[in-house]
Amino acid sequence: MTTLQASAPAKVILCGEYAVLDGAPAISMALDRRAVATLTRGSGAGSGLQCIGLAGAADRSLFDCAVVAAGARNTDECCFVLDTSEFSDAASARKFGIGSSAALMVALCRVLAGDAASDSDVGDVAATAHRALQGGTGSGVDIATSVAGGLIEFQMAGNAVTGLSWPSGLTFALLWSGVPVSSKERVDKLSAGVEKRSRKALCAAAATAAVAWKSGDADAVMTAHAEYGDALMRFSVDHGLGIFEAGHEALSRAAIDDAVVYKPCGAGGGDIGIALATEASRLDEFVERACAMGFRHLDFGIDLTGVKLEREGE
Repeated sequence: MTTLQASAPAKVILCGEYAVLDGAPAISMALDRRAVATLTRGSGAGSGLQCIGLAGAADRSLFDCAVVAAGARNTDECCFVLDTSEFSDAASARKFGIGSSAALMVALCRVLAGDAASDSDVGDVAATAHRALQGGTGSGVDIATSVAGGLIEFQMAGNAVTGLSWPSGLTFALLWSGVPVSSKERVDKLSAGVEKRSRKALCAAAATAAVAWKSGDADAVMTAHAEYGDALMRFSVDHGLGIFEAGHEALSRAAIDDAVVYKPCGAGGGDIGIALATEASRLDEFVERACAMGFRHLDFGIDLTGVKLEREGE
């Protein structure tokens, strides 16, 4: 009996959300929470699919999309276990909004590929499968982050990924609103609406922020991140997306008093946001204020390891 187990990290988009769909760069970070896919085959392995964590019909659909994209055969003779338990709050069973479906898709495609592929080869297959799962939408930044790990710049053109180093002297905190949101619903609404001038301004701000992140200068990142947050708010209002709902707007305004920069991450309207500061004491004070406002501090760190495969048995 042989067991293959693959895992891939969660992600948070630091800046460039929405703008990445128009060709602008996005900055994304892998988090130290991992989705795990386990495949057991051979005598006594049994067959079937077991889902742990955010389980349900969605994971069944994800599995089917991965199998088709990977061109896998004879999966009926294998036992699969899909685990995304680290992507939700144990007490409430609500998702954190850190890319569970993308991370699980990467891990599952990796285990389906087995020894016939390298860890980095799985990206294209996982991106194809995830796009099918989402009905053809999405930029692919979440898949790219789960494949690569660490801090990356991503652009849709050619699925270009550039690895970055975290700027010296810059600290961060992730804050969870406790309100789950659907990224697809907001992207669909954006696609169906009338494009406003603020959409191009958001792309310009995303490009400026990417330059700052690549420079490694903490002060430059703070300035560019604040400007991007302002552009994101104007974009949200113009297109009726509600990105700063669920307390994100109040928190972003409160951050100014604490010399902190705060913005929601990803689709917004709930899920999580990130606070950046160059003084750890200022960040600590802001986190306390955020928790008093109903947010929860997620003590997650950067995961420098992307997708990986392990084998047990013969």
